[in-house]
Amino acid sequence: MPRKLYLLLILLLSLSSKSGGETYSSLEQALENKYRVTAIKMGWDNLDTLPDIFDQFPNLEVFKINNNRITALPPSLFRCKRLRKLIVYHNRLSEIPEAIGRLQQLEELELSYNRLTSLPDSICYLPKLVKLEVNGNRIQRLPSRIGHLPNLDILRAASNILDTLPASIVQLNKLSLLDLAQNRLDVLPNNIGNLQNLQFLYLGRNQLDFIPESLGDCKKLQELDLVYCGVIRLPQSLAEIQRLELVYIDPHITSFYPNPRFANRQSIIVTDGAQYPYRSSQ
Repeated sequence: MPRKLYLLLILLLSLSSKSGGETYSSLEQALENKYRVTAIKMGWDNLDTLPDIFDQFPNLEVFKINNNRITALPPSLFRCKRLRKLIVYHNRLSEIPEAIGRLQQLEELELSYNRLTSLPDSICYLPKLVKLEVNGNRIQRLPSRIGHLPNLDILRAASNILDTLPASIVQLNKLSLLDLAQNRLDVLPNNIGNLQNLQFLYLGRNQLDFIPESLGDCKKLQELDLVYCGVIRLPQSLAEIQRLELVYIDPHITSFYPNPRFANRQSIIVTDGAQYPYRSSQ
């Protein structure tokens, strides 16, 4: 085939994929239209293994296999250079390979409710990652360089066994939601107030000794859950957050004294945590 004709064919295939991307729930059907496949969704399919064929879909952007029994992700998946969303919650994954760092277009990574005990350092080098969800695993530490994710907006790591946080976490300048509930944390970074865009912070059911005064510097904070987080007194600096609307505490916590200027906005809700979920955002 002449080179010019070959290049024209490649261009036409590319244009076709961009204008007519399709979603498939069957790998057999997807293989018949490889260049048109932009999304593969196979949730609740009783899958326990995946074939190593995903690099045959050059335009794949979304891969969703939630609620299956998958124990490992095939190497070809990490050669899908256009992948933006990888959704594999409620499976049986015990590890995520370092090769995930090759997915430079990845924006959403949902790994909740698997069997993970750690996360690869390469996750910290995904420049477009906006959402990272790892709830319900057995993770003890987050990667030390997690603060290198320049666009991370949502980080959910509740119901793990985290006992400490990496110092770099306060470098997540775009973070708006941080869920660390139901872990084993005994201390927060003293400079947690550097999270200037934080709006939702959930720390319930931990073992914290105190809440840093600097949290009062998170001027965009709207909702704060501290139910059974371990502390017995809240810093008065929280009273100066004008946007703070909902603060959940348990009967053992002495609250801050509300600022009279924000009396109509700030609501301090005392709960025993028996009714769960109790947060309006849940």
